[in-house]
Amino acid sequence: MDATKLTAQEQEKAKFGFAGATLYGINAVIGSGIFLLPKSIYKGLGPASLAIMFGVAVLVMLLSVCLAETAGYFGKNGGAMQYAKEAFGDFIGFDVGILGWAVTIIAWAAMLAGFAEVFIQTFPAFKGYNLAISITFVVLLCLMNIAGIKTSKMFTLTATVAKLIPIVLFSAFAIFYIKGGVDAGNFTPFLQLEGGSNIFNAIGSTAVYIFYGFIGFETMSIVAGEMRNPEKNVPKAILGSISIVSVLYMLIIAGTIAMLGGRIMQSGAPVQDAFMEMIGPVGGPLVSYGALISIAGLNIGESIMVPRFGAAIADEGLLPEGLGKTNSKNAPVTAILISGALAILLLLSGSFEQLATYSVVFRFFQYIPTALAVLKLRKMYPDKEVTFRVPFGPVIPVLAVAVSLLMIAGDNMMNFVWGAVGAAVASLLYYFLHGRKGTLAKE
Repeated sequence: MDATKLTAQEQEKAKFGFAGATLYGINAVIGSGIFLLPKSIYKGLGPASLAIMFGVAVLVMLLSVCLAETAGYFGKNGGAMQYAKEAFGDFIGFDVGILGWAVTIIAWAAMLAGFAEVFIQTFPAFKGYNLAISITFVVLLCLMNIAGIKTSKMFTLTATVAKLIPIVLFSAFAIFYIKGGVDAGNFTPFLQLEGGSNIFNAIGSTAVYIFYGFIGFETMSIVAGEMRNPEKNVPKAILGSISIVSVLYMLIIAGTIAMLGGRIMQSGAPVQDAFMEMIGPVGGPLVSYGALISIAGLNIGESIMVPRFGAAIADEGLLPEGLGKTNSKNAPVTAILISGALAILLLLSGSFEQLATYSVVFRFFQYIPTALAVLKLRKMYPDKEVTFRVPFGPVIPVLAVAVSLLMIAGDNMMNFVWGAVGAAVASLLYYFLHGRKGTLAKE
């Protein structure tokens, strides 16, 4: 790595503290999709979707506590790649890292396209300029990141606070309207299956869809090196951010059902319509602009995380060291430029949406090794003091793995096939880079 001009004290001051890390974690999960989530999950089960939301929140918490414990062993970027490499060796670490970096780039491209769509919905005069808006935004985000983590942190925290204003307001009002919704019969019958639907299929599809709404909770561990005192703050921030997101999701869904009931299926913007019924016409634009800020903030968070994921793999000697090169602001400039360029190529190809669908299973290639790493790292470092330790011995990590496998089984088979193909390609790449002469470092 190149020496930087910033002093160690300046670098540390520029990083996220505990409160900032918690906000970063919230921002990494909540996107504009939350404003459509109530309708999407109501379709399968009606008000009973709230029970599935609670169940998925428990699953995410199981995975989160595993992340929280493993994060306590490390103080640098990389997340699941670091944990897998330390626990199971370079090969597993490389596969987890490459697949993780690939899926984050694909997801970022999809989020950039989503930003353009929401931007045009908010400002219709720009209709037809989707690609130009997405590419302009990614260029601006790359420039922001090259300016260093201090600049990126400022934009992240500003966007997160702004996006939370309508979400927290809606959630607060929802508390007072839920009882009225129950009295009005908007939660009756509680279980409302779509015509001809099988209850088990409905539960499975609803659970998978809700889980998509939590994707991104692992992001904070990937950028742990950008947090102050990461071994202490990252575990607490992971648990804090997921707890807050879970409560907000439950209140938004319950509040929307309370206000609209069955009318939710006829609404093109259910949260917006529900908020207008709560507080009047001002609720509509508040949610509309909130959605734009929300997905903008999500993109800012992705632009910080994606290049640092790639740079972390290089820092471990698993990819060419040039990828981890930093500038005078300690920003991984090479990884930033490559990540941005790949996102633009995906936008130009138009294939990112299909790839994003197929690559969902790649996420579990991060979660499952992390849960297993909890058990292995405990044996490797029995005397290590960590900020958070998962209770009940091996029960929760094993349960997290089992439920993750059930989620994979309940997903589209083609996604599983693409996941297997991705793992095979990553393994071949590892052999090409390391199999003949050991490691890149030795070469």
